[in-house]
This record gives sequence, C-alpha cells and structure tokens, in this order.
Amino acid sequence: MAKTGPSRLRPLTLRFLNAPAHAQLTSQEDLVKKLFLIDFLWIGLAILAGLVWSQHDQNEYASQLDHLGMSEMAQEYVTSSSRSVTKAVAELEKTDFSGYQVQFVTKQLVYVYQRGSVASLPVETGQWFSTGDFASSLPVAVVGHDLADKLYTGSNNQRYLSVNGQYIPVMGTVGTRKGSPLNKAVFLNTSPSMANEGLTLKQVKIYVDGANQHSKTLKTILRASRVHRVHFSDSDAATWWRAYGQTALFCVLLLMGAGILSLLMVTLIGPLQTSGLEINMRARYLRGVLSSCASHVGISLFLGGLFANWWFYFTTRTNIWSFLVILTIATIIFLRYLIRRKDRTSATT
Repeated sequence: MAKTGPSRLRPLTLRFLNAPAHAQLTSQEDLVKKLFLIDFLWIGLAILAGLVWSQHDQNEYASQLDHLGMSEMAQEYVTSSSRSVTKAVAELEKTDFSGYQVQFVTKQLVYVYQRGSVASLPVETGQWFSTGDFASSLPVAVVGHDLADKLYTGSNNQRYLSVNGQYIPVMGTVGTRKGSPLNKAVFLNTSPSMANEGLTLKQVKIYVDGANQHSKTLKTILRASRVHRVHFSDSDAATWWRAYGQTALFCVLLLMGAGILSLLMVTLIGPLQTSGLEINMRARYLRGVLSSCASHVGISLFLGGLFANWWFYFTTRTNIWSFLVILTIATIIFLRYLIRRKDRTSATT
C-alpha cells in the first residue's frame, strides 16, 4: 500500500497554496499587454487637453494685448486728487514691493511706471522700457506699429515722435493682430524726476496690474476714493464665454472621455481572478489591478503632457499640468469604483 503520510501530502498542499499567487502574476502580465494598446488613447487625450489650454492661453493673451498689456485681474484706482503723477510715482519708488505695472492713461498717451518683471508686450523692433528708464528724467517712447510711418528719423537712424511739440526718442515698436488698439498706442516712461507736463492724477485713468495684494498702500499713494476690477469695454458675456466658458466645456468633455477610456480599460481586464481567494488575497489582487491601470494612466498622461508642452503655445504651463493632475486623480478614483463594482458583480454571479 502506498504511503499517505505527511511527506506525500506536503508537495500537493504547497502547490495548492501557491496557485493564487501564480494566477495573480499571470493575470498581471496579461493585463499589461492589454492595456498597452489603450495607452495611446490616453496620450491622445493629454494632447487634446494641451490643445484646449493652449487655445485658452492664446485667447487670454490676445485680450490682454487689446487692453495694452493689462490682465483681467488689473485694478482701476479712481481719484479726484490734484496731486501730480510725478509725486505719486516718487512715493511708489519708495515702496519695497515689485513685479507690477501702473499705467496713467490719457486719451492719446499711456504713461507707464513699472517695478520689476511683468508680462511684456510683443516687441517688433527695438526694445521695451528698461529699469533705468523708470528712474531717468529723460522721456522715451514705445509706440504701436501703426504709428511707425509717422516717426521722424534723426541722426544715427534714431526715430522720434512728436508729443506736445517735443520730439521724444522712440525705443521700439509693439504690435499684434490687425485692428488691435495696441497697434495705435503710445507709451511714455514716467519717473520720480520727470516733469510729465504737470499731469495730475484726476486727469488720467489709473490702472495697476500685479499688485492687488498691496491695494491698501496703493490706494493711499494714488489718493484713490475707490478701487475696482477693470471693466474693459469688451468684457461682455460673449467675451467671457470665449475666454472661460469654452475652456470649461472642453474640460468637461475631456473628463467624460477619460471616463469612457476607464470603462474600456476595465472591460479589457476581462474576468477578475478572485474566485476562491481569501479576503486579504482578494484585496491584494484588486489593488494590483488598480495599480497597473493607474500606472498606465499616469505615465500616458505625463507623456502626452510633455508632448503638448513641447508642441503647443502656453503663456503659463501651470494650467495644463494642474488639469492633467486633476484628470489623473479623478480617473484613478473612477477606476477604483469600476474595479470594485466588477468584483462585486463577479462574486454575485
């Protein structure tokens, strides 16, 4: 009679206990192969997201150029003070904050004071004002390219613009698409040591961009009675929809596309190999499936994001990467729900 003792039973028992782990490994390898094909769809989705946010940035930048470089976050300081612009600029010079621009706007001219680096206008020839220009007593100008033919050329090919009977050297020209107000603008530097023709604060519109956190101090310096967001003439419903509404709609569509791809991923997984597994092993197996799906999604969206950042135009890359991170997190949460629901359905059937 054959032996049936412990020495004969032990190999069979070990093979039985190791079967779930082996099945899990084989299932993971098959899953990787199936998900490889769908990775290209995730990369395409990330590229589409890049296209959406690139178009958003281009629309926003075009609007900013129409507003002479002022963003939608710019503030207008309303004042009836007879204080001179020069004295106000002298006090601005004494402050310790930077990274902002002030425009004192008349009907024909825009007097500019700037501290630190701010968003620049598209310079076609020459250059924009330097830091030294905002400290100099010598006036210089930057003009829109539609005014280039009205300039006078002096010695050494220096061009001049006639302003109030005075010939002011032109440092450069700026311009954008046809019909933009920027193309006809005249910018003059202003400084604490410049006369500015005795211009007073009540004679100009005062726009400040990049210093909203210092509005209390600026309100005192500019003798403003109130401060509010700039209401540009084209800030109507249609403009808002073009700048924000369409981007929001496309983002919702991209999220729906991610949901469809998630459903496709879970379908490609096929039947979950959880039959006969104990609770801990079952949970471990499901985490492995989710981890495989999540890694494919994360890596694919990252690669698509890299391509989009290389191919498309962005004024800031924070928006596209923030959206891709949100898209990845939302997808993983949805995948977790789908995988657990599929597991419960399999257990029921």
